[in-house]
Amino acid sequence: MSLILNTNVSSLQAQNNLTTSSSQLSTATEDLSSGLKINTAADNAAGYAIVQNFQTQIGGLSQASQNATDAINLSQTAGSALSQITSNLQSIRDLAVQSANGTYQASDRADINTTVQQYLSQINTIANQTSFNGINVLNGSSSSLSFQVGANVGQAIDVGLGGGATTSQLGQVSEISTGNISGAFVDATGGTGASLSLSGLSITGADGTSFTFTGGTASSSQDVVNAINAAGIDGVSAAVNASGGINIYSSGELAVDGSSVTGASAGSSGAGFTTLTASGNTTAFGASGLGSAATGLAATGAAYVGGALSASGSLSGGDVLTVDDANQLISRVDAALSQVSTLSSTFGAVQDRFQSDISTLSSQQTNLTSSQSSIQDTDFAAETAVLSQAQVLQQAGISVLATANSEPQNILKLLQ
Repeated sequence: MSLILNTNVSSLQAQNNLTTSSSQLSTATEDLSSGLKINTAADNAAGYAIVQNFQTQIGGLSQASQNATDAINLSQTAGSALSQITSNLQSIRDLAVQSANGTYQASDRADINTTVQQYLSQINTIANQTSFNGINVLNGSSSSLSFQVGANVGQAIDVGLGGGATTSQLGQVSEISTGNISGAFVDATGGTGASLSLSGLSITGADGTSFTFTGGTASSSQDVVNAINAAGIDGVSAAVNASGGINIYSSGELAVDGSSVTGASAGSSGAGFTTLTASGNTTAFGASGLGSAATGLAATGAAYVGGALSASGSLSGGDVLTVDDANQLISRVDAALSQVSTLSSTFGAVQDRFQSDISTLSSQQTNLTSSQSSIQDTDFAAETAVLSQAQVLQQAGISVLATANSEPQNILKLLQ
């Protein structure tokens, strides 16, 4: 073995190895103290970029889950208010049914109407004051809301809030009214033996389905009303009005085609079911619009378009001061209850949808977190083994370096 003074190769080799083991020891110590095997981009550039992207998605999913929870809270707020509106509508309907009874005088109906107006006012109060974080959800000021339920742009759910739940936004109906049709039940001699054939009478209800009577007769206006109500036509109801005629109501569009008079001549009857015609009869509906003095037919608050009357009007201004008013209010309340029920169902359905989204988001967040962990987190079992190895190598390297540094001292022994 040669002895060289100027260059101690053994020392240099020992230093290099000691530097390596010290670096391994430092890295292992950092990984174990932080719990991460990727602490900076220098540790693993590709892994660091992937982890950052995962972290972005995980944060977005966490917030999206909170958004869905907020949406559920908003829906529950609206649903609770709609339940109160429904309760008020049902109370109004009960009072209207009471007022429609013939045992009450005008003063009695006025007293009942006072209570009705209070319920109508309360509906407006609920609709106008129900809000969530300053967003009014029931007065029509917000036609729809968009809820961000995903981590990325466009992952949202739009919820339509309808036209609102105030009295001016609920209770649209179409109505056809006839004048006195008692002449339809008077025979040619002036007796009451005539009857009105229901065969051929056609009524189109709120769902657009037409119901046509194929038989049966009526000997009074009430018989006609009973037959219409018993037919179960969607959204359609009828009542005898104060003039002795018939009012037909629908929660949607309404079309009525007439029937004929049986047992009476046209001259003696003076009226027939042609007075109910809402389509296909140019006498009742001429170019000038609805109704005529000859037929006594009228439509309330609606335009006659395309063979049917469109629903219009609202609960606002409704009263029970007369039997006709009470019957109309009953019809409008029924339409309003249907509208509120639909809106309540919408909020109930979206609550289930948001709950499903929360479960899906939670699963996605868990899976992304697991993937992030496999890339970024330290495996303590493996890293402690590296730490032990680095500690031994460092101690051995220090010892070997000390030995290598002492080798030049042997040259002095040769010079003695």
